[in-house]
Amino acid sequence: MRLWRPLTATLFLVAPVFLFGPLASLGFAAGAPGAGLAMRAEAKYPPGFKAFDYVNPQAPKGGSLVLGEDGGVDTRNPFALKGEGSFEVEKLVFQELGESSLDEPFTRYPSLAESFALAPDHLSLVVKIRPEAVFSDHHPVTAADVVFSFELFRSDKVLPFYKSYWSDIKQAQALDAKTVKFTFAKENPELALIITELPILPQHVYEKGEFADQAIGSGPYVLKELRPGAAVVLARQPDWWGKDLAINKGRYNFDEIQVKYYKDPTALGEAFKKGDFTAFQVASAKVWATDLTGDKFDTLHYIKRELLIDSNAQGGQGFVFNLRLPLFQDVRVRQALALAFDFDWSNKNLFFNQYQQSESFFQNTPLAAHGLPSAEELAILTPLKADLPAEVFTKEMGWLGRGQAIKERLREAARLLQQAGYKVKDGVAEGPGGKLAFRILLGGGGFQRVIEPYLQNLRKIGVQVSIDEKEASVFTKRLESRAFDMTSVIFSQSQSPGNEQRDFWGSAAAQQNYSRNYSGLSSKAVDVLVDRVIYAKTRAELELSTRCLDRVLYHSHLMVQNWFSPAHRLAYWDKYGHPQVLPLYYSLRQFFSLMWYDPARAAQLSEAQAKGLPLR
Repeated sequence: MRLWRPLTATLFLVAPVFLFGPLASLGFAAGAPGAGLAMRAEAKYPPGFKAFDYVNPQAPKGGSLVLGEDGGVDTRNPFALKGEGSFEVEKLVFQELGESSLDEPFTRYPSLAESFALAPDHLSLVVKIRPEAVFSDHHPVTAADVVFSFELFRSDKVLPFYKSYWSDIKQAQALDAKTVKFTFAKENPELALIITELPILPQHVYEKGEFADQAIGSGPYVLKELRPGAAVVLARQPDWWGKDLAINKGRYNFDEIQVKYYKDPTALGEAFKKGDFTAFQVASAKVWATDLTGDKFDTLHYIKRELLIDSNAQGGQGFVFNLRLPLFQDVRVRQALALAFDFDWSNKNLFFNQYQQSESFFQNTPLAAHGLPSAEELAILTPLKADLPAEVFTKEMGWLGRGQAIKERLREAARLLQQAGYKVKDGVAEGPGGKLAFRILLGGGGFQRVIEPYLQNLRKIGVQVSIDEKEASVFTKRLESRAFDMTSVIFSQSQSPGNEQRDFWGSAAAQQNYSRNYSGLSSKAVDVLVDRVIYAKTRAELELSTRCLDRVLYHSHLMVQNWFSPAHRLAYWDKYGHPQVLPLYYSLRQFFSLMWYDPARAAQLSEAQAKGLPLR
C-alpha cells in the first residue's frame, strides 16, 4: 500500500499501516453501499455502522489548531512534480475514492465512492460515485473526473511513483455519469484496494491552466491561504457534503488548521513554548527530554505532554549510500562505514534512551526477518543464490557489530577496508574506489549533533566525511536528483507491503530521479522478491516473501541502520480534547484529525495565563 515521501522531515497523514486478506473471501456483498473492501480478512465495520470505534462521534466543531514544522511549502498542488507541497492540503482538501480505518490492517470503506463491486475473477472493480459528492466549487464529482484523475496520475505531470504504484491497472472507463470500471492487467491481491487510494481532481479545473497553481478538491477543508515558505491555512467547510457519513463522524473538527514553517529546529521549539503554535509533533529526543520543561509544563500545566502508543510498522531509517557512486560499490566498504556508527553510545548520550536500534526494514511486524533463514525462506532464496550476498545464508539478521564495543567495531572496520584494498595515507584511506572522502546530505532537523560523533569514529579509520546541510526545498531537490553521496532517509513501511516496494527497491526505479529508490539498489533477486510480495495470494505467503526481501535488503548493506521510537511524542497547549481509545495504526497527523477544540478548557487556560495561576 501507498506510503508517502519517506524523508527526514515529518510527513502528514502517512497512509495507515495495514494487512491484506484474500479477495476470494471479501467480507461484503458486492456493490452494497458502505461495505468495505478487506484483504485476507473481513471488514470490521458492517454496512450501516455509526462511527469508527476510536473517534468521539459527539466531538464539538470549532476553534483552530496551529501546527509547527521544519521546512516550507511553495506550491498549492501537492501532487505536482516540482515544488514543495503541503500534506495537509493533500489529505484535507482532496478526497480519495475510499477511506481507511485506523484499527484494521488494510480495509477501505467507500468515501467519494458509494459502493465497490469486485468481479468474481478479481480482474476489475466497479465504483459507484456518491450522488451528493461535490467539489469545493460545487461542481458534482463525476465518473469523468475519476477517469481524468487516473490518467493524470499516470502522466509525467506528477511523481513517477504513481505510475509504478498503479502499473497493473489497465484502464478506467466511465460506464455512466456516476459509475467507473477499473480493469486490471493481471490478478494482483492489492489492486482493488489501492485504486481506491486514487485522489480525485476536478477535470474542469485541472485540464486547463498551470497544473501546480490549483488546489480544488472535494475534501472537508479548502485552502484559505498559502504563504510560500511560511504557512498554510485551511478552512473547514461547514456544509461539506461528506460530514454526515459514518467514516467521517467525530473527525475534521477544527474550523481552521494552520501550519507554520520554521527553518531552524531550535526556533521551532522556542516558538511552541511562546504559544506561536499550539500542537507539536516532537521529532527530537533531546527536545522532548530537555527543552519541553519549565513552569508551563511542570507547575502551571499550560502545556501537556503525551506519549501515544501505537502498533505501527516502523520501517527502516538510516544513512543511505548512493550506490551509483564507485566509492560504495564494495560491500566491505559499506560494512566498515556501518560499523563506525555507535548506536548504544548515541542512545545513551544523545537520545536519552528513548530509541531502539533498527535491524530490519519491516521492524515491529511479523514481516521482519530474524536469525538465520528458515527452511521455508531457503526454498525461496536458494534459487536466487547467484544474485545474492553470501551472508544472506550464513549471517543472522542484525549481525553486523552486534555485541561489540566501539573499539572492536573500529578494528573490524579497519580490517574490512584493508581487505577491500584500502590503505591509510595522510589520514585518508585510499583504494580501488578512490579516496574515502565524501559528504552527508542533511535537511536540517538538528542531525548535526547525531552525525558528528559518527564522523569522529570514521576519521579514526581514515574516512573523511563532512556535513552538507541544506534547507528543506534544496534538500528535497538534491535527493530527488540523486545529487548526494550519503543522506538520511526513512523508508516508511506498513503491515501490508505491496506495489510501493517497486518504488523503494526496484531496478527500474533506481534509474528514475523522482522514485524512492534513493540508494540506487539494482538487483535481479530483489526484483523477484518484490514481485513475490506484490502477488502473494495468502497472508502466510506475503509474510514469508517479505521476510525474504527484508533479509536480502539488510545483507545488501545499502544503508547504516539507525533507530526507531516505540511511541509518538505529542505536546499541546491544554485547550484540546482527544479520544481516550487510541487507534492501532496511525500517525500523529492522523491523530490530529480526531482531536477537537475544547472551549471551556480554552477559557480556563486563558484565565489562568492572565492571572499567572496554575491550570487545574
